[in-house]
Amino acid sequence: MRYISRLLLVVAILEVISIIIVTHFIGGSWTLFLMVLSIFCGLSMLRNTGISGLFVFMSTINSRNKISLYQLLWPFRFILAALLLISPGFFSDLIAAVLLLPIRGKPLTKSTTNPFQNHTSANNDDIIEGEFTVDFPNQETSAQQHHSKLPPK
Repeated sequence: MRYISRLLLVVAILEVISIIIVTHFIGGSWTLFLMVLSIFCGLSMLRNTGISGLFVFMSTINSRNKISLYQLLWPFRFILAALLLISPGFFSDLIAAVLLLPIRGKPLTKSTTNPFQNHTSANNDDIIEGEFTVDFPNQETSAQQHHSKLPPK
């Protein structure tokens, strides 16, 4: 727990230093404009991620390519990047930009097949799928049954 508090303190100090450096180079009003712009970008990312994060996760699982852990965690990286963009400062914006980079990473498995898909074996070559109906000769057809249920004219 003490490491988390120290990390947050270091990040807060880096945020303040980054704001001071950017203000020195481009001026106060442009710095404020960039900070407000990053906040709006983060809010729009959070607003639009809704169910689409789940769709991205499922399409990554259903893809036939090798899947890396970095790709599986894309929706979570996206949300974390949006939260970092909302926080004031440019150090967090830099971390958010790194999180949004499309890095592939190492595959989770060594095989060329997707571990999340059902694989059918080649031993089922003798199975033919189809439909069949059974007609009994002593039963009435469905049209005759339908006419017999109607009231007489």
